[in-house]
Amino acid sequence: MKRELSKLSGLDYEFTIIGTGPAGISLALGLSQKGKKVLLLEAGEYEYTAKSQQVYDGKIIGPDFGITARRLRFFGGTSGIWGGMCRPLDDIDFEKFPINKADMDPYLPEASNILEIKGKFKDLPVNNELKQIEFQSSPPVRFGQKYRKYIEDSNLIDFALSANVLSIREGLKTGFAEYLEVADENSEIHKIAINKVVIACGGIENNRLLLWSQHLNKRLFSDLRIGSKWMEHPHFITGQMIANYPEIYDVLNTGRMIGNLPEIYDTEKILKVVYLGPTKAMMKSEGIGNAGIRLYIDPPAGNVGRMKQAINDIICIAPSYGKKLAALANKNLICSVSVRMAWEQKPRKENRVELDFDNKDKYGVPRVKLVWKYDQDDKRTARICMEKLGELFLKKDIGRVGYLPYLDMDDDEIPSEFNFFYGHHMGGTPMGESDSNGVVDSNLKIFNTDNVWVAGSSVFTEAGHANPTLSIVQFSLRLADHLSQG
Repeated sequence: MKRELSKLSGLDYEFTIIGTGPAGISLALGLSQKGKKVLLLEAGEYEYTAKSQQVYDGKIIGPDFGITARRLRFFGGTSGIWGGMCRPLDDIDFEKFPINKADMDPYLPEASNILEIKGKFKDLPVNNELKQIEFQSSPPVRFGQKYRKYIEDSNLIDFALSANVLSIREGLKTGFAEYLEVADENSEIHKIAINKVVIACGGIENNRLLLWSQHLNKRLFSDLRIGSKWMEHPHFITGQMIANYPEIYDVLNTGRMIGNLPEIYDTEKILKVVYLGPTKAMMKSEGIGNAGIRLYIDPPAGNVGRMKQAINDIICIAPSYGKKLAALANKNLICSVSVRMAWEQKPRKENRVELDFDNKDKYGVPRVKLVWKYDQDDKRTARICMEKLGELFLKKDIGRVGYLPYLDMDDDEIPSEFNFFYGHHMGGTPMGESDSNGVVDSNLKIFNTDNVWVAGSSVFTEAGHANPTLSIVQFSLRLADHLSQG
């Protein structure tokens, strides 16, 4: 039920959740279904407004993906622009988490139901180095639309809009958050007392809120390295492939494509997408991160001119294979494959969220400053995956793969013209075994606090390559289980 901010007391609720994106709403659903009374605080309104969104303005020192536009400040959060691609984290992605994949798997069916996906992911081996991987596509679910009526009608979930949580403040008791400073639409400040609070503001804003709260308090959050080891998914065009159209599927031992296309892809221009990734054994032996290799297979009929030129070029450097392609060309069996890759960026302390004390929002809170870059390891993961893909198609003699020259350059730069920015903001408040290597524990409670938890992708210790929304929902449902038992 919707409530007026000025009339709220957080003490009437066992849990106060800051944020109504996938993390916050999934957590509220999970807690309410277990009979817990929840207060949801959303900084925006039901719909997008430029006035509210400008609070997200900030500065990026590094690759600029548009720090304001890649996250949304209204009911439902950034699910409002989410593309819908879903895949859980792999087993290897949990090696530096204080939990493992088995701890997350029980929440996959419920998370899949929330996101309206099948929830079964059938990875298939190709060889010792590569595997075919599966994504599922959500409609995509817009959380603010799908769950609005449920939340409005719920006797256990109350919510307030235009509730701009500025800071979390300590009381006399060490490690205890006593109240929230919350500004309404008129910039009037309210002190909302709390019992237990969960921060679910997104992979950047979680960090900003905690950094500012750390700055204001004397003891609360004082010893934590908040904002460090922030991560994004590099997502770039990495090369091109010329291959025999039917045999590209035969080499994968399936004869079919796994996965499906979300609405955001133009199926008139792209015939099929095949998803591949490195095996765990290959990642270990080569010392690389996880990656998703995406083969965008163009309709053969649409590329006749380009293909003829490509075949002529190939004949010059690979005569036998070029002649094979030339013979097949008139049968319309040749396809052009654009290779894109999304891969894991390893956590590094140099990549971080900071506060810009020289630039404050209308409430007097420092805006966010994101400092980050790519490095040689990021490029190495992509290059080795492209090399292994090329070796596979060369060995089978059904195609040739070429990767873009920037992957070989001895620097950290990746040309922006090949980039597809995701807006997958992860890390900064990672899970850890202790406050020496994390900000939250295995149950997402902030170290050295009694009543503050964090939900969302900021708790990721490693990024994997999978789009994070499915994992975000899984983490929130797991947290709901934990909190309901406490």
